[in-house]
Amino acid sequence: MEKNVEISLLLSFYKNMLTERQADTAELYYNEDLSLSEIGTELGISRQGVRDNLKRAESTLYDVEEKLGLAKRFLGIKSSLREIDAIISQIEKSPESRLLPNSIKHQINDILTIVAGINEIEI
Repeated sequence: MEKNVEISLLLSFYKNMLTERQADTAELYYNEDLSLSEIGTELGISRQGVRDNLKRAESTLYDVEEKLGLAKRFLGIKSSLREIDAIISQIEKSPESRLLPNSIKHQINDILTIVAGINEIEI
């Protein structure tokens, strides 16, 4: 995974573990795509101060993820949900699917609804 995407994901999970300044700096850099100079101007700190805040924030985010692993588990669940969705799509496309009782078809639709709902959850 690209570092910027990874840090953005970790921010979604662990932003509250950072100081307010680190969180603001990381949000502006990774999610708003501002330069170090632009962030420094906005926050009233030097470019080097921005860089230091980013490095501390990254270190904290990686440390917390290593200990808790929530982002990794989240990505694993999303991957499993895609697999479930693909399997159900195969079932629905198979010629035998027309032989399934309506109750089973409704349960398949219920599963798809649940999977879709979980996939829409924002972190």
